[in-house]
Amino acid sequence: MRALLPALLSLATASGPLAAQTPATNGRFLSVGDAAAPWVEHLIRAGVLRDPDPLTRPLRRADVARALANVDTTALATPLAAAVRALLAELAPPADSEAWHVEARAGALAASDARRDPVRPAADSSGVFPQGGLVLALDLPRLTLVTAPFFDNRLKYDPDYRGKKDRVTAGRLGEAYLDASWRYVAAFFGSIDRNWGSPDADGLLLSANPYSFDHLALRFGPPRLRLELLAAQLDPLPLWGTTQPVNRYLAMHRLVVQPSERLAFSLAESAVYAQTGGIPRSFELWYLNPLNVFLVSQYDGATTANVLLAADALWRPRGSLRLYGQLYLDDFQVDDRSASDQEPPGYGYTLSASGGARGGLVSWSLLYTRVTNLAYRTPANEEQYSFRTVGLGRNYADYDQATARLTVTPVPRVLAGLEVTALRQGQGDFRLQYPADSLFPQTPTIFDGVVERTLRLAASARWNPRPGVQLAAELGRHDVRNAAHVSGAAGDRWVWRLQAVVRRRWGGAVPW
Repeated sequence: MRALLPALLSLATASGPLAAQTPATNGRFLSVGDAAAPWVEHLIRAGVLRDPDPLTRPLRRADVARALANVDTTALATPLAAAVRALLAELAPPADSEAWHVEARAGALAASDARRDPVRPAADSSGVFPQGGLVLALDLPRLTLVTAPFFDNRLKYDPDYRGKKDRVTAGRLGEAYLDASWRYVAAFFGSIDRNWGSPDADGLLLSANPYSFDHLALRFGPPRLRLELLAAQLDPLPLWGTTQPVNRYLAMHRLVVQPSERLAFSLAESAVYAQTGGIPRSFELWYLNPLNVFLVSQYDGATTANVLLAADALWRPRGSLRLYGQLYLDDFQVDDRSASDQEPPGYGYTLSASGGARGGLVSWSLLYTRVTNLAYRTPANEEQYSFRTVGLGRNYADYDQATARLTVTPVPRVLAGLEVTALRQGQGDFRLQYPADSLFPQTPTIFDGVVERTLRLAASARWNPRPGVQLAAELGRHDVRNAAHVSGAAGDRWVWRLQAVVRRRWGGAVPW
């Protein structure tokens, strides 16, 4: 143990490529929904590209560009070398430290359903949905400002979108933020999709499942040894048995450690707190202190909160092989003295492995994840772990899922994939009222009620015929048993999507 502190201090003061210090010009983030993101993830899984931040998404575009610049394209097959060059042209930061950027997008999506998650399609929502928007960005030394308004008529039919749907055109801001960064401190304010954990799976505490929401995010320390804090105001919800909503707040923090390029791990805590007993509440300092322990604070003078814990680790034992695990804990009883101590545990975990083959032309991933029946559920409705009824981490509970994916770059500018997913979904839901203590003995830990079973076989392809043009297609067959949790009911269906997007970019130095 006496050697631990010097080792951590050496991480904090290390220099060189592994430290990946923030450049003088921040640059934008590569959003998780960006068309370039699947190519970047394929190259990382295949072992061609070093992952700039293995437990965090989104990545910074400039960090990805630096990693791409270090790839020896002369040793790669033609399709991979072409992908690296195209991504470098797309993601390279501006030559000027003070630069502006404008991008216009227009396109359309034709789909069998309007939900973003293809594994759980929405019923009766097929159509052709016009899409388009703008990205406006200003890069300054240490400061970046971005706003990205867009329209997308798919939103009008997506059951997970809670915005306005009764207009001719639906739209929102996908990203809107300012970001300031120095070597040991960074501050972010605005909205963007985030995922804490492996990029192969939704994070158990924080993921891109809820549509991006405004939040404050702070980083203290260098990238390899850092403390992070995230705070946001959530949508109001009423207490059980009432109709008057109360204000709700979210605080999250985590410690991220990356001792080497082969190992990274983190410890995280999350708290949702709200007005109770008629006492008004706003942001509270004990949940805004990144060095506090939320689990202790709620019993040490702070009022109650729904506190969740998580830990994850990623290890690359050799070559491109990466092994990952994440564990989330909510309620886990250690006593055995009363009826309330018979409460089923609330937890979730993810195990995954990924790697590459054929010199990086092929990447693969295997995933198993489980979330129990009472995970994310709480006796206090106002402490529900959600934003606009969509889970902040997972959007579903009481299920397990096994997924195998294979991705290949057969020819330049084409990325093709195959997927097999087996899903078992019980009737538990974190939006439901918590069971009474007397019902704990009859409440299953997982798979409540009739279990719906889905086997999904899917194929996908992405093609960039020329810079600024993106075409994507996906076709899946779902074999569903006990559909809608009705015993013996079948719900087999085809799930498909076709998308075309055209982009045009402008940019240059700021004419001060």
